[in-house]
Amino acid sequence: MSFYQGVPELGSWKRARRVGSAANINIDHLMASSAIPFIFSAVKINREYFGDGSMRQIAPISPALHLGADRVLVIGVRNENQTAAARGESEDYPSLAQMAGHVLNSIFLDSLEADLERLQRINKTINLIPQHHLRESGVTLRKVDVLVVSPSEDLEKIAARHAHHLPWPIRSLLYSLGAFNRKGSNLVSYLLFERPYCRELINLGYKDAMHRKDEILQFLEITPT
Repeated sequence: MSFYQGVPELGSWKRARRVGSAANINIDHLMASSAIPFIFSAVKINREYFGDGSMRQIAPISPALHLGADRVLVIGVRNENQTAAARGESEDYPSLAQMAGHVLNSIFLDSLEADLERLQRINKTINLIPQHHLRESGVTLRKVDVLVVSPSEDLEKIAARHAHHLPWPIRSLLYSLGAFNRKGSNLVSYLLFERPYCRELINLGYKDAMHRKDEILQFLEITPT
């Protein structure tokens, strides 16, 4: 379910496992969208309880396209420039924290990357088909420009530096799950909302945006003053 708020002309939509519903967005919608199951409580909106929609959002860019966007600015949370580590023999069995981190990544991150690839393939296909053929066939697909801004640093490593700010009961639980081991800190990044960690993320986002300032301004068609 994608709740949206906008002009009356915007229409709702219904696709396989995806529904768009007009609403007056408030704090309940925000809290529901942040409610990771088993960790943060679901929020009741109207007659139903809602949690983080990323769990079942197989096409995260889709709502923006249904609302008429022809350009999409995507702010990622995974360092795409990170060099893949050399694959070697694993000495230790994966901890519960490491496995949980992989599961959360597959839920919250992998679907976005797959959706971006699908959008890029559609753009390439549309470029190969003359526009009059698209109109004559009643094809409603359109080219959508996308700009992806990803963090220049690994958020997992940043979270590991700030894990000591977590309340001690949570630290104790995460320690027992192996979250403080070298490969288990990914889980910490999903649970860490302490101010020092958030401040470092904000500063990193600002630095990365300023590094690509000209590219972002051009994409948004903003002329610097």
